[in-house]
Amino acid sequence: MSARNRKGTCAYCGRQKKLTVDHVPAKLFLERPFPPNLLTVPACFGCNQSFIADDEYTRTVLATDIRATWNYAAQSNLPAILRSLQRPNARGFAEYISQQSHLMNVLAPSGNPFVTVQIERQRINRSGLHMLRGLYFHETGKRLSGTSAAVRVGSKAGLTAEDSDMLTIARVFHLFPDQRNGAAGTAFSYAAAIGDRRSVWLMLLYDYFFWVGSVDERDATEREADGAKEYESPSRVVFV
Repeated sequence: MSARNRKGTCAYCGRQKKLTVDHVPAKLFLERPFPPNLLTVPACFGCNQSFIADDEYTRTVLATDIRATWNYAAQSNLPAILRSLQRPNARGFAEYISQQSHLMNVLAPSGNPFVTVQIERQRINRSGLHMLRGLYFHETGKRLSGTSAAVRVGSKAGLTAEDSDMLTIARVFHLFPDQRNGAAGTAFSYAAAIGDRRSVWLMLLYDYFFWVGSVDERDATEREADGAKEYESPSRVVFV
């Protein structure tokens, strides 16, 4: 029986329900034809649908950013983004994006000015959390629960190897021996460093936009004791 027809445990809510599959990252971020290395986790229909609005927003503002100009997946998504904004039932979303946008004094290869969007960071970070929860299940086989673990996600554009945040991330990564990585086409890649009940996750979309997440599954007493050694804390790598 396929994952779309069987009952089982949802990777997100943990309930026993009829399952579909959730792609990590969502397929709407990827180029077409879809790459062969798609990551999927079991998810109920309700959880699967709950991510769509934030993921569509994230794709729209990140794929249309000037820094995504040279990423194949981002550019291949532009026609679909324009079509989605022109749908009658998307008028509210299109107006919402328009209110956050303004033209730049920089021309695209087409000769038209680039458009910059004042992003809503909270929505983009929710997309990052969606990816983190899916990747966590994919890599560990366990559901990431916000009630039993301290989970933090932050985001930042345009990091370089010399950036102080990236140097901090690299230092914390070396604290954990189990290091993993993966990718989905030209759109998305990730790296993870997993230790004893703690892990750090770095996710990259369209070659310029980063999310970093930390997961700490220790109890509150252990986490408080670790506060005195903050340089060893994975939560330190999350952007403020």
